[in-house]
Amino acid sequence: MAESTGDLAALFDRFADEIGRAAPTYGTICRGVATEAGVLSILDGVPDPQRRPVLLLAAVHHLLLDAPDEPLADHYPSISGQPGDGDPVAAFIEFCDRRRAEIVELVSSRSTQTNDVGRATLVRIALPSTDPPARAPLGLIDLGTSAGLNLHLDRFSYRYHDEGGAEVVLGDGSPSLDCLVRGGSVSEVAPSSPVDIGLRIGIDPNPIDTSDPDQARWLKACVWADQVERLARLQAALDTVAGYRHEALILRGSGPDRLEEAVAESRAARCHPVVINTWSFTYYEEPERVRQLDMLDRLGAEGDLTWIFLEAPNETPELPWGAVDTSTSLSVLRRIDYRSGLRDETTIGIAHPHGRWLDAMAR
Repeated sequence: MAESTGDLAALFDRFADEIGRAAPTYGTICRGVATEAGVLSILDGVPDPQRRPVLLLAAVHHLLLDAPDEPLADHYPSISGQPGDGDPVAAFIEFCDRRRAEIVELVSSRSTQTNDVGRATLVRIALPSTDPPARAPLGLIDLGTSAGLNLHLDRFSYRYHDEGGAEVVLGDGSPSLDCLVRGGSVSEVAPSSPVDIGLRIGIDPNPIDTSDPDQARWLKACVWADQVERLARLQAALDTVAGYRHEALILRGSGPDRLEEAVAESRAARCHPVVINTWSFTYYEEPERVRQLDMLDRLGAEGDLTWIFLEAPNETPELPWGAVDTSTSLSVLRRIDYRSGLRDETTIGIAHPHGRWLDAMAR
């Protein structure tokens, strides 16, 4: 059931509380428009999982990236290069009123793209080792893949470091990603060997074709306007992957609809299937989540498989969280290994949603 305007207003208020420090421009805007029924009504008719502040913010950002002379753009660091003077709320409301038809079209036809390349630092830690060399290469299957950038995580470079000053550096690609390991030694947590990827498959209801400038702009628009570093990292990943897009197979559809096909492709290629979802299950309806979980268990019983997920337990209580407190809104990194019909679960740690740090629990 769609939320009422009052519920949506409360959602904008909560979102402002959550992001105010990391994204002050967006925090101010969300707080200011929470009482603006006209602005909130732009999200009327949008499916419940997408009826969120981030979709409205992305739609406005998308238009501004193509119109940097708009007064509102002065308040967006992603466009102006620095935080604007004054309160952006009035300019945001005026922009939404004047360009309402375009914004409504965007929120009606697009979906937020949440597959941040920074999460590759966490997935890289969680990947099963491909040592010894006789072990099968990995078949990455990324649910909610967006543009498929993280399917190329072996082409990035990584710096893992701990609070004691030790560090581990892997690869020499771009972007260069950084992750602070807290609560443990980086040598015990960081990967110790190269990763061998034999197959790359992405699944997404609305995949992004980055060769299309409009779609690439939407991908950038989904990055919060305050987070200029994330935009630079995204652009570096786009540049790196541009020459390798043909190596990834992108399937249009939901995980439950296409996962079985993807796992079959991986096994046919003699690869070990590794299913990944990072902040994508929160956009599934509950029946889809249950169907997905049942399918993973069945596929794992049929043959070896690894499942890695980074999600917020309070948003996705259906997931197998083990001893993790399901009321927490923090991102938790878990891995489930299906081997010879047996299932083994590991909580790797609590993490920053974009991979900046990991509080290690186990390895």
